[in-house]
Amino acid sequence: MNIMSKNKKIGFLSFGRDDFAYGLNYCLAGAEGEKYRVSPKTAKLVDVLAFSCFWWEHIYVLADFLRKAGIKKGVSAPKMVLGGFNTFNPVPFAEYVDYVVVGDGERIFPDFIAGKNIDRHLYWAGKKEVLYREEQELLGYAVSLNGILRMEIARGCKYSCNFCAVSHLKKYREVPIERIDVMVRQAKTKRVAAFSPNPESHSKNEEIDKICRKYGKTRLDTDVRLNDLNKRNEHPGVPRFGLEGLSERLRKSVGKAYSNEYIYKEIEKFVKAGRRSIFIYLIMDLPGETDADFEEFKSLMHQIEKIKGVEDLLIKPSPSVFMPSPHTPFENEAINWDRDYKNKWLYLFREKTDDGNLSKGWEFKLAERQRIFSPAMRILSMLSTRAGAEFVDIEKELSFKKIIQIQGNGRLKCNSLPQLLSVLEKYRGVGHYCGSYKNKEKPWKIVKF
Repeated sequence: MNIMSKNKKIGFLSFGRDDFAYGLNYCLAGAEGEKYRVSPKTAKLVDVLAFSCFWWEHIYVLADFLRKAGIKKGVSAPKMVLGGFNTFNPVPFAEYVDYVVVGDGERIFPDFIAGKNIDRHLYWAGKKEVLYREEQELLGYAVSLNGILRMEIARGCKYSCNFCAVSHLKKYREVPIERIDVMVRQAKTKRVAAFSPNPESHSKNEEIDKICRKYGKTRLDTDVRLNDLNKRNEHPGVPRFGLEGLSERLRKSVGKAYSNEYIYKEIEKFVKAGRRSIFIYLIMDLPGETDADFEEFKSLMHQIEKIKGVEDLLIKPSPSVFMPSPHTPFENEAINWDRDYKNKWLYLFREKTDDGNLSKGWEFKLAERQRIFSPAMRILSMLSTRAGAEFVDIEKELSFKKIIQIQGNGRLKCNSLPQLLSVLEKYRGVGHYCGSYKNKEKPWKIVKF
């Protein structure tokens, strides 16, 4: 695969928030050539285009970007290679770019640009299978953003929640403590944040705390599991943890068997320690969910109201709606795309009055986030995750008819649910992408581990 001469011009772009771009920057660090962050106006001027797609909607953003840039893969276009977490189903991506990296990319990108033979880790349109890339030895990487050093300390997850692609795609590996010491010591910022699905899981976590203190750094990472919540009382910042299921039954079904009593006691300890704010992730529409699960969660919140000192606690619940991920135990599950989860979420925390205030307050302070995916966005998410090569034709029709569009903030918008459903009927129908997948063709099965 001798794709280039020595004087390569490499264009790169991570779709979405800029603070997720450091993964691609790290992957390209070892590649020879001049590197440029590209726009639609400059993308044609390079020899290689490297993209990163982290969220499900980024394939729509990619398609829009290439149209604006006037680029189609082929002889006259730059060679295009794409990676990122969301390539666990690489088939639709390969309709837009020449090659898709599946898995860890920090050694793949430089080898690709150097023209080395790494075909087994690259997917292209029509290929029968591709081997998932997993780095065995993590070197760790760090980047300073907004006055904070963000450093990778581990990859993957020690746990196996049934809904989570991270835990099933990425075996847990740690950056050696010696490398972490170097990253903290060399940091030019006073604040550092460890990056991994759960920083507290690192076997040398206490040593990381000591290293930060040794070099006069304040550690700010906030992601944590509930069982580690009260180990973080010396850290500033608002801890974030996932309860996921609304009830004990649903939590057990996904692999987080926290009882209501346990949740109550951990939050009680948190309040007694003088902590003042927590961020809680919740997933609605998990398989088997009923109205009784909502009632159980509401009862739990009423119990938390009784904790002494809770009036000083700010709870920030954050909703998401279940999306079955390929390569997980839940990959075959259906979603109820047409349920009104916006109002179900509001019901959990009481109806709002016309002036935007809660009709009845809580004993604790509450700042719930209300951005719930609409039915149309849920359909589009499943389309991008479960589609095969037909995705390119569906996306093109949706875009040309202005049924979907990429807004100025880079986010996907659907302008008409009925028209979206009508277009899908020409292909396999909404049920194909949102219904059970037990007996259907699964494009992502071309990925081998």
